[in-house]
Amino acid sequence: MVFLMGQNHFEIKGDDNFMASIKWAFGWLGRGKYKTVLALVCVCVSTYVMTLGPRFFQKIIDDVLTGGQYDQFFPLLGRAMLCGIVFMVLRYFISILCEQASQSVVFKLKRELFTRIMQQSPTFFRRNRSGDLIAKNTADVDIIRHFICWVFPRWLECFVMVTFVLAVFMSINAVYALCLFALTPFTLIFSSKLAKRIRPAYGEAREKLSELNTVVQENIGGNRVVKAFTREEFEIEKFSEANLAYKEKNVRANAIWLKYGPMIESVAQMLTVVNLLAGGIMVITGNITIGELNIFLSLSWALNEPMNSIGPVVNDTQRFFASAEKVMELCNSRNSLVSPENPYVPDKVAGNIILSGVYLKYGFNTVLHNINMDIKAGQTIGIIGPTGSGKTSLVNLIARFLDPAEGEVKLDGVSVRDYGLQTLRRNIAITMWDVFLFSDTVESNIAYGVPDADMDIIYKSADIADADEFISKMPEGYDTIVGERGVGLSGGQRQRISLARALAMEAPVRIFDDTTSAVDMETERAIYKKLRDGPKATTIIIAQRISSIAHADKIYVIEDGRISESGSHAELVALGGYYAKTCALQQGQILDGTPGAGTSGPADGDGVSGSAIAGSAEGGEPSGS
Repeated sequence: MVFLMGQNHFEIKGDDNFMASIKWAFGWLGRGKYKTVLALVCVCVSTYVMTLGPRFFQKIIDDVLTGGQYDQFFPLLGRAMLCGIVFMVLRYFISILCEQASQSVVFKLKRELFTRIMQQSPTFFRRNRSGDLIAKNTADVDIIRHFICWVFPRWLECFVMVTFVLAVFMSINAVYALCLFALTPFTLIFSSKLAKRIRPAYGEAREKLSELNTVVQENIGGNRVVKAFTREEFEIEKFSEANLAYKEKNVRANAIWLKYGPMIESVAQMLTVVNLLAGGIMVITGNITIGELNIFLSLSWALNEPMNSIGPVVNDTQRFFASAEKVMELCNSRNSLVSPENPYVPDKVAGNIILSGVYLKYGFNTVLHNINMDIKAGQTIGIIGPTGSGKTSLVNLIARFLDPAEGEVKLDGVSVRDYGLQTLRRNIAITMWDVFLFSDTVESNIAYGVPDADMDIIYKSADIADADEFISKMPEGYDTIVGERGVGLSGGQRQRISLARALAMEAPVRIFDDTTSAVDMETERAIYKKLRDGPKATTIIIAQRISSIAHADKIYVIEDGRISESGSHAELVALGGYYAKTCALQQGQILDGTPGAGTSGPADGDGVSGSAIAGSAEGGEPSGS
């Protein structure tokens, strides 16, 4: 497995390669690595300085108080105090340097993760829950920051502290030192067992956190649906279940810690007893002086502290490995839909589109079969068919949100694979069937595709989309803040702002995916009349309403991923197939024994009148479009 970070490449052989995870995390430091190295040097120096203080106090006891060298009292005391001051100053700088370096990692890593998410294909988002992606970009990154800032320096500090203290103790009395270090193997055994069991427990807790985040995100985004179906109690219960599952996994992880943590702390506390017992015997037998005993007593905390800390440090380290694994997975993900190394850059896009022998697969499921289309620049094409027949997937191939399994899609005679993705999509204006508006002003939403657009373009686009009137009536007009996902606007208003956003791009190719399904008949008619009278562009309209596409130059019927019919409105009505039946149903007629919705009104709530279809079939302007 290879992880790429800018110019850094790290190869990981095996999921349990802990050093590779640490190397990966520290690879994000960049220039901050100098601060980190300086901080680690300060850790070593501060630990050494910490061992000097007791040395001076030993001399005060043995040489001054016992030996009578009273003139050395203040010099030795001053040196001991200086060691304390230097130690505190170094600890302060360690905290500052580590925090600055770790925050730099957070900034870079979050930017990289967000960039990686933005570069993914629609398939990626079908496979990954939004709650999991949010957790990776927030909680997991913070755990990595905590490891770099505090846990790793703590590991080094514990190692250096034990090494320096052991050296001091061995230089005084090796037997006494070995008595104190006899407890170390027990600490290592318990810590090893803790690390082995707690890592999978944190991995399970991490998964439950993702599920909990997903429930919260879905309910915030779909709150109107929840309220519309009075499912508040159900969603609260679902959240409670996810919350309980997360709690239980954390309790399990904490139970593992509580099993081994007290054992590690108990071994550390026994160190005090061993220290007093062995030290007392050594003084009584004359093997060490009282001043040297003071060194052992003063520095015993330096052994006690690492032993006490080893449990929490192991705990936090395992949390780091669980989170790093998730974040590394996202950092390593790559979108198969990428721009070619030498993309084709056209002087101008006319809008000729050809699909030849196109097949599209989702996994083992073939969605589109042998699609062939020849769309001339400036033509208006209608696409209609049953739900799930592959209409949206087809137009997604043109904008290269998907790549075909077989066949080719061309724009102006050049394969869309040869275009740079940005060049291709800047020449294709799209309105999605699932309208999404950002929590920003109406003006910013319309100008989203062309941030530098002047107000004339925005007003013109809104007018064609028949949105200018209702926007002008808003409290602050075009400066009105739209709620998240367009909360506060009707479905038709959201669709018209979305349409204006696409029109503002003034692209040579326009794709309207069920753009006017939520607007009334008169509004739909006004919109399509303005579109026909406005600047010419290759226009592809996906619709369920016949009135939305009856005026098209050519109409394709997609059934089960295949083109079953094609032709003009009049030709398809005369053909008597799916299109004719749909036309009759929307007129409330009965065709081939299939009842419509009644002669008094439209079927399916589409509101398409018989005169609208008739007018279109005769080449006139449909009254409902």
